Amino acid sequence: MINSRHCRNRPTERNHNVKSIVILSTGILLWLSGCSRTGTTTPPPASDSGIFVTGECLRKVIQDRAAVSVSSTLVLATPKEASEKVITEHEALKGKVKELALKDFESETLNYSVNEERQYENKKWVIKGFRATMTTRFETSELARIGEVIAQASQHGAQNVGALETFVSPAKLKAERESCLETATQDAASKAAKIAAGGGVKVGEILSITENEGGSRYSVSKFGGREMMMAGAAADMGESPKAPVVESRPVDLVVNVRARFSVRQ
Repeated sequence: MINSRHCRNRPTERNHNVKSIVILSTGILLWLSGCSRTGTTTPPPASDSGIFVTGECLRKVIQDRAAVSVSSTLVLATPKEASEKVITEHEALKGKVKELALKDFESETLNYSVNEERQYENKKWVIKGFRATMTTRFETSELARIGEVIAQASQHGAQNVGALETFVSPAKLKAERESCLETATQDAASKAAKIAAGGGVKVGEILSITENEGGSRYSVSKFGGREMMMAGAAADMGESPKAPVVESRPVDLVVNVRARFSVRQ
């Protein structure tokens, strides 16, 4: 005897199996389609691929600033007397320097001090008075005239003149560095092209470029040692000191960039 209920269920099971096959087939087709598309996509270049080069710019820069430090110092019996006297003399000296009317002139007080002046006598230290010292740094864009500052200081009571230096102003240095960055980038592109040619390929587009700040260098001309002099000696001898001629040479500015270029076959 045939069970009619089982007969009625068979078409339902068959339909369920057909649906499962259709869903599985559709999934396989979609997976194959995705694999096909992935295979045709060009992968992005790896971060460690390409041509790596360092571009460099070496430039001679003319210095446009000069500075010198001038000190007034004396010893008197009391701190008050020493302080008042050195301030009066140093302010008069500063006035004479300002009368030179130097271009882009700047002055800065570097030091002011009052200390006991002691001397070792008969196996003991003896106070001889109090030494007051005042130092001012003078700076100008008229590099060729910085010698006039030295002459004025020597003629009007300065005891020490030194710390003479010539350098490039910040504004000029910034402009030269920015111009040098462009040159360094062009140098990097030229190097990359030569490397590519040697490898039988062609250089592509630039992928990244950074300034190598650690590789940038700039030198300052400083005159040390013997340029520190006793300026008062000339005044004591009644001589009018001649302004020394201060010369400077161009300084080296070096700027480096690090660049990465793509490769074309």
